Amino acid sequence: MITRQSRQISLYCLIFIFLGGCAANKNMMRFEQSRMNVPIKMLLMESPISIEPGRLQAVFAPDIKSALPASAVLVTEGEKHAQEYALTSMKEALGKQAKLYVVNPPAEGSLTFDKISDRKFENPITQNEADWLRASTGADAILRFGITDYGLTPKIWRNGYITFEVTSTLAIAGVLAYAGTAAAKAAAGAYLVQEGVEESAESYAGFWALDVVSRPVRIEAELVGLNPVATIWEYNDTGLSDVRLTRLTRMVNSMERSKQLDQSTNYAVRDVVSNLSAVTEINK
Repeated sequence: MITRQSRQISLYCLIFIFLGGCAANKNMMRFEQSRMNVPIKMLLMESPISIEPGRLQAVFAPDIKSALPASAVLVTEGEKHAQEYALTSMKEALGKQAKLYVVNPPAEGSLTFDKISDRKFENPITQNEADWLRASTGADAILRFGITDYGLTPKIWRNGYITFEVTSTLAIAGVLAYAGTAAAKAAAGAYLVQEGVEESAESYAGFWALDVVSRPVRIEAELVGLNPVATIWEYNDTGLSDVRLTRLTRMVNSMERSKQLDQSTNYAVRDVVSNLSAVTEINK
């Protein structure tokens, strides 16, 4: 009999193997076709955090009601620290790569540069903007990155888990009901109800435990060539802080939680840079 645990393990293995392999092959093909010279001269741009206020509230001010001013202050301060720390970590990681060279941005206060920097991933730059950036900085590409999940299990993980569980549950129920008897159909209905309750409770309990123990931080990144404008590499990684199971049985104070978040951010950044560096090495 296929257990719930074995279904979960199989799901995660398939997702990582399939998506990881597809992403790697796609990136290598893109990079090769771009004919990008190395070392790559690139501008570094951090996109604004795109996370719902409620999720940030749960991380930065879990014990304060969202309506209170103190909550808004903690969320604002936490969000600022998250972006500053991610940017610093990214600069440090890139500084260790011989094939990746970060060029200085245009003079501080440039409205055009600020406008482009504040843009989210779904809003690409235009060729005119790219031409201006090349002329102003000498960059061949832009490395854009941003935090998409911070301190909580990435939504894409939850959605993937729920989709898999719903599909597998419906399939099993369908087999039960296929017998055609009233008893079989009743058993299928009962199975759906029971599994729905169990899966919901188990999945969200598991997500909560992961949040407390490891404080996931997910970072997305893309390398955009400027001549012409084209995405030649993209990647995402979720960093998990070092595990301490005792966090499940005691209160985790704000200082420890902050250290977890910084560590998770640093791990995610290092993996993103490592993947980009590997692509440049393969295609050198």
